[in-house]
Amino acid sequence: MVQFVHDHRGQQIQLLEQLVNLNSGTSNADGVRQVGERLKPQFEALGFDVQWHDLPENMRHAGSLVATLGAHPGKRMLLIGHLDTVFSRDSPFQRFTVSEDGRKASGPGVIDDKGGLVTILFALQALHQTGGLKNANLTVVLVGDEELAAQPTEVSRKALADAAKNSDMALGFEFGLSPDELVVGRRGLSEWLLRSTGAAQHSSTIFQPAVGFGAAFEVSRVLNELRGELSRTPGLTINPGLLLGGQKVREEEGGERGVASGKKTIVAGQALVRGDLRFSSDDQRDSAEQAMLAISSHALPGTASSVEFRRIMPVMAATSANQQLLAEYSAVSENLGGPPLRAIAPETRGGADISYIAQYVAASLDGLGPWGAGAHGEQETLDLDSLEVATTRAALFLARQISGGATK
Repeated sequence: MVQFVHDHRGQQIQLLEQLVNLNSGTSNADGVRQVGERLKPQFEALGFDVQWHDLPENMRHAGSLVATLGAHPGKRMLLIGHLDTVFSRDSPFQRFTVSEDGRKASGPGVIDDKGGLVTILFALQALHQTGGLKNANLTVVLVGDEELAAQPTEVSRKALADAAKNSDMALGFEFGLSPDELVVGRRGLSEWLLRSTGAAQHSSTIFQPAVGFGAAFEVSRVLNELRGELSRTPGLTINPGLLLGGQKVREEEGGERGVASGKKTIVAGQALVRGDLRFSSDDQRDSAEQAMLAISSHALPGTASSVEFRRIMPVMAATSANQQLLAEYSAVSENLGGPPLRAIAPETRGGADISYIAQYVAASLDGLGPWGAGAHGEQETLDLDSLEVATTRAALFLARQISGGATK
C-alpha cells in the first residue's frame, strides 16, 4: 500500500488540480455536483454503491454524495469529507497553482477540503489493490454544504446522520495544521442576535429623561458587559461579527450584511448585532446564554434590548474512545517513520460536520487530511508532501481496522 500511494502521487495531484479548478462554492450547487460527479465513478470502480442524497429544491444547496461498501461482520467505518468551498463563483481565487520549488500547491479548497477528498479516494484505491476492501464495511459521505449548512440541519445532515447511526466509528478528513496533530474534540457553535432600541429624537435631547440614552449606547453597554463577563472563560468565545446602528437598520437575508441609516443629529433608534458563541460543553453554552439574557435585560433608561439564539452545531466531546483512536493512528504514523501524534486543543479549530454525528458513534477522529495553511483565504496552501503522508497513514489505519490487527 505504501508503494502504491507513492507510485500514484502524480495521479493524485492531477486529480486534485482538476477538483480545485472546478468552482464549488457552497452557493454554486451545480459546481458542487460537478465535483461529486468527478469522483462518483472512481468510487464505483472500487465496488462502492454511490448515490446522491439531494436536498429540497428550496434549500438551494447540493446534497451529499454517499458511497457504501460491504455488509460483513466487523467494524463499520464512516469516512467524512466535503465537496464545497467558501469561494464563490465571482471570487478572484479560482485556479490551482504549484510553487516554483514544487513543494506547495495553492488554490480554492486545496486543503479545505479537496485535499481531503483525494486522500480518501487514494487510500481506498491502495486498499483495493491489495484486496483490503474485500471484508470492509465502509461508508463515505461527501457533504455538499459543509461551509454553510442549509437549515434545518435535521434535513441537510440527514444522510450523514443516517450513515453514522449505522457505523461504529467516524473519521473526518478535514485538513491538518501540522504533521503531528489530530482532532479528538471540537467546540459547539451557536448563533446569537442582539437587538437594541431607543427613542430616535433630536440629538440635543439625548440623556434627558424623556429620551434616554439611545440604541447605540445601549448596544455598546451590552457588548462591553458581555466582554467583561465572558471573555475570560476557558474554552468559551463570543464574537460580535456584524454590527448595525442608526435611526433605522435593516439586515439582509442570510445575516452577512445589512444597511444602517441615520444622522449625527438624531439619536440612534435601532441597533443590531449578530455573532457566534463557541463552547466546550452544553453546560458552558447554557451558562453563557443565561448571562447574555441577564445582561440584555438591564437596559439603559429609554432603551430596550433582547437577545435570541439559534443552535448550529453540537460539541464533539474529547472522549477516551477518541483518544484511543488517536493512539492507534499515532502508532501507524510512527510505524511509517513519522512523528507521534497528539490532540490539538479544541479551541484552535472551528466547526466541522463530524460534530453533528459524533454522538451516534462509539469513537471519532478528525483532521486526517493533508496539512497546509491559509484555509478560507486567497493564501490557501497545501504542503504537497503531506498528501502522500496523509494518504498512506489513512490506508494503513483502515487496513488495520478492517483486519483487526497489524498490517504493513
